[in-house]
Amino acid sequence: MALSVHFYRLNFGDQTEYFQSLLDPEIQFSTSKEIPTPAQFEVLVYPTPDKTWIEASPNLRAVIIPWAGVPEKLREVMTAYPEITIHNLHHNNFNTAEMGLALLLAAAKRLVPLDQALRRDDWSPRYEATQAILLRGKTCLILGYGEVGRALAGYCHALGMRVIATRKHLSHQGVEDFVEVHPASELAGLLPKADVLMIALPLTAETEDLIGEKELAALPAGGLLVNIGRGPIVNQYALFEALKSGRLRAAASDVWYNYPETKEARSHTPPADVPFGELDNFVLSPHRGGMVAEVERQRAEALAELLNAANRGEPLPNQVDLEAGY
Repeated sequence: MALSVHFYRLNFGDQTEYFQSLLDPEIQFSTSKEIPTPAQFEVLVYPTPDKTWIEASPNLRAVIIPWAGVPEKLREVMTAYPEITIHNLHHNNFNTAEMGLALLLAAAKRLVPLDQALRRDDWSPRYEATQAILLRGKTCLILGYGEVGRALAGYCHALGMRVIATRKHLSHQGVEDFVEVHPASELAGLLPKADVLMIALPLTAETEDLIGEKELAALPAGGLLVNIGRGPIVNQYALFEALKSGRLRAAASDVWYNYPETKEARSHTPPADVPFGELDNFVLSPHRGGMVAEVERQRAEALAELLNAANRGEPLPNQVDLEAGY
């Protein structure tokens, strides 16, 4: 029997027709922001359905979030429906990892202040004591050895860095390829070894404020920090003070504490409650890690792969653990 799928919104930009061409031809799909009548879909592609949507179809067995992460609204709704599985996509893992690498290099080489000076025709930084450091031979600790963390590890290894990582669910401790993988519970003992701390974790009750004053103080003096996970994983006040004092050499982030709530607010919303923009050793990026020119094609391919697996009776990948939050 063909799989029935409903899309709350079927839009992959100029890749929409390409997406449809990737689907098994027998898959039956509909698209509407209104619940179809009759509602018989088995899979719902909608990141934030309410109870009405979930209960509309007696055949519903899976909800797909067409990106990485789990909206809190969805978590709240779906806890009442444990028989329905939740799945997301990891199509932007390399995109986000590349952003992490770019931020790391920008912070390590202090590229932003150099760029800003030369735009003013000011060459004086060339003749001052350098703030840049060599990454080759340094130790990088990646928190979160999932899809993004593994991609990031490959890039750091290619730079000649020693890579260690933490993972919450660890079947065995040891070396995977070139990465020393440790349980997340060993964080305190790993921080003093980390010249570079890179965060690729989801935000959960366990990870919020995971990195605070004590953890930053445990890093070797002059270390670097890059956050491509979620802003509140790092305490913003502790991070600001560590950068301002020079305890941390530099940091960079693509994820934040405050986001614009309206279109009008986009031009004047501070990303944090502390003035990170005043620091020349901090690189700021407006949460664009997964956004590359190819992203809609990547999303189309990942979603088609998941739906085709469901149509063929194969296990659906990327199942979300609602209790863990990812």
